[in-house]
Amino acid sequence: MIDTHCHLSFEEFDNKREEIIENTRKEFKYIVDSGASYKGNIRSLKVASQYNGFIKTTMGYHPEYAGNDNKETINKTLKQISDNIDNIQAIGEIGLDFSVKRSENELKRQHTVFEKLLDMATEYDMPIVLHVRDAEAHALNIVKKYTEIPDVIFHCFSGSKETAMEAVDYGYYISFATNTLFSKRHKKNMKKVPLENMLTETDSPYLSPVKGEYNQPLNIRKTIERIARTKKIDFEEIEKETEKNAIDVYNL
Repeated sequence: MIDTHCHLSFEEFDNKREEIIENTRKEFKYIVDSGASYKGNIRSLKVASQYNGFIKTTMGYHPEYAGNDNKETINKTLKQISDNIDNIQAIGEIGLDFSVKRSENELKRQHTVFEKLLDMATEYDMPIVLHVRDAEAHALNIVKKYTEIPDVIFHCFSGSKETAMEAVDYGYYISFATNTLFSKRHKKNMKKVPLENMLTETDSPYLSPVKGEYNQPLNIRKTIERIARTKKIDFEEIEKETEKNAIDVYNL
């Protein structure tokens, strides 16, 4: 198994990180830790260096930060990502977030930073990991213009079945997280999205299937079990195919 998107570098794991990672090694090929801010990118690289080979990292700029940071921090974060392009597997998480009402200035800043990062992904031939909460169709219409980006992952996809299938038509990946255990919309998407376009993630420490506990990579098993029940395909086949997809998209 491979957790294609989590945040083990977050402080929530400071007292349990080593134990969680050692327990995960028994069943997993890799864990991909995702940076989301300037300081978060530093933490993600640090954790990856401590578990060299097993923990991989992506570096990104979450739209909530990108929409609110000042110009100095934005430029510093963009430079940080480009300076570390050879140390990461993808640029992400990046994108747009329309989940709450935002000012015009914040939305404009989100779009500006997003497009700069898409330009960077094109320049460096890097895959991207998208955070596009409540902005799935809008973001897809932007991203599909960037035809030279090698691979696109819709992280923790919660959009419509129609948007999911349009993304699949472009060869993009739909990543299913542990929140799929509780959602009819995710079940519909699971039924339609072909295995060759699927990835699995936890988004740890978020989206825990156990109330009162932080999520962790081992819960990927629950996601795969849900996909197996929904698609009526053996667990082992889903595990093998989603592993292969992750290895291909992240060049692991």
